[in-house]
Amino acid sequence: MSGITILSSNRSLEATFVSMYGKDLAIRRVWSNQWRDPGEMTLDACAADPELLIIGSDLSADMARFVVWEVDRRFRGVTTVVLVHDVDIDHTMDLLRLGARDVQLEDPSLDRFKANLDPVIQLARDRHTQSKEPESGELRRRVITTLSPKGGTGKTTVSTNLAVGLARRMPNQVLLLDLDLQFGDCSTALGLRPEHSLLNAVKSTSFDRTALKVFLAQHESGLLVLAPPDDLVAADNISPDDLKQTISALAEEFPFVIIDTAAGIDSAAIAAMEIATDFLFVSTTDIPSIRAIQRQMTALDTIGFASQHRSLVINRANARVGLSAADVENSLGLEAKFQIPSNRLIPVSTNEGVPAVMKDKGNLSRKFDEIARHFAPPSEQSPGRSLLRNLNFSRPGSRAARNVGGRQDA
Repeated sequence: MSGITILSSNRSLEATFVSMYGKDLAIRRVWSNQWRDPGEMTLDACAADPELLIIGSDLSADMARFVVWEVDRRFRGVTTVVLVHDVDIDHTMDLLRLGARDVQLEDPSLDRFKANLDPVIQLARDRHTQSKEPESGELRRRVITTLSPKGGTGKTTVSTNLAVGLARRMPNQVLLLDLDLQFGDCSTALGLRPEHSLLNAVKSTSFDRTALKVFLAQHESGLLVLAPPDDLVAADNISPDDLKQTISALAEEFPFVIIDTAAGIDSAAIAAMEIATDFLFVSTTDIPSIRAIQRQMTALDTIGFASQHRSLVINRANARVGLSAADVENSLGLEAKFQIPSNRLIPVSTNEGVPAVMKDKGNLSRKFDEIARHFAPPSEQSPGRSLLRNLNFSRPGSRAARNVGGRQDA
């Protein structure tokens, strides 16, 4: 299950749900004192694609009604339950008409509270599953976060080549987001010199997803890229809350988002993992790399990131260092669906700013294409019919994107 998201300032409510469902479901509470409007609150609440959204009784009646309506309009696979202190028939009927599945009292009896919620959770599971089954010719939305706690494994190489491979099939529908805020070099690997950066996006006065597109750089393959700022000090000014809102908004704009993260687990990586549908682990055939991923996966299980699909890429898979791909699989408990051979062309392509998937016409390019085909099978590749044409999340009066490209750090 994708789990339960709780929209509330009440920490004890989160503890109650953990005690009831924490062994089986991922529980996530969302709250911020920096939200500028209810629309942003809604995006944050649904960032992790929950099956069940619990709206706490601490939200005002007007706020609860707005969020219920927005979730029902934008996120049809999310089931909403509103908690209240007192029963008000008119308020309850309003919430149900706007799309809430149920309105419940915050019952002090855990057994009774859980008995009332159990059937709703089962309904939420079925509804969420059905919503993920794509209609004919429609793309599934994927947010793929590449992870590798050790540096030097080739994670950025995998991210950029996967993103370009997808973009060549579906131009202007794929975003590459570089969240290595200190030393990200995706744009360098792609031969881009962006004028705008992630800092501009998070400092914009609107988190409207269409307006944010003006800060993206465009690659010749049709890939859109958002890079970190060049100024290391400026990168420290990007708050986790602003970053999460920006990622949430952009993930609603593009059917495919590839997020390249820094080594380890920092606040930016956590923001990326919260919204991810897929984790793509990148390992080499050496013991430090394998052990680091083992520890990372254990940490992800502990903090509740267990619902995302997990895939493994072994980079430099043909390196003769005493460990085979099977050894890596056995150690991590993951099938190595993708194996990238060591090839001199990879560092050459990085230095030239031309991705290997575009530079090579042989086996290396085919290996990267295998990853792209896994996430976007040919039956789902529909460049002439974008899912986005059927969605309109922009708020009235928002600033429309007139161009794409450039980098000008604030």
